[in-house]
Amino acid sequence: MTKTQVRAKLKRLLERLGDLRAELDDLKCEVEETAESIEPYDGKQELTYEQEERKDWLDSVASELEDLVQNIESSEWELEDK
Repeated sequence: MTKTQVRAKLKRLLERLGDLRAELDDLKCEVEETAESIEPYDGKQELTYEQEERKDWLDSVASELEDLVQNIESSEWELEDK
């Protein structure tokens, strides 16, 4: 494989990686919005145990997605310099 072929393939893969990063970021935003939308039931002051559990799980997933997006972004920057 020549240097030109490697660079061309790397460019195509970086484009796909960018698309994946954007999709993961969109999912993270959706998960965050869902977590933020959880409110106590009518007439209640606080969330139920199940609602708290769901909110905590969604917050955890959003955090993990954010880490993943940042890792992909870092990898993109490193590979773009090649």
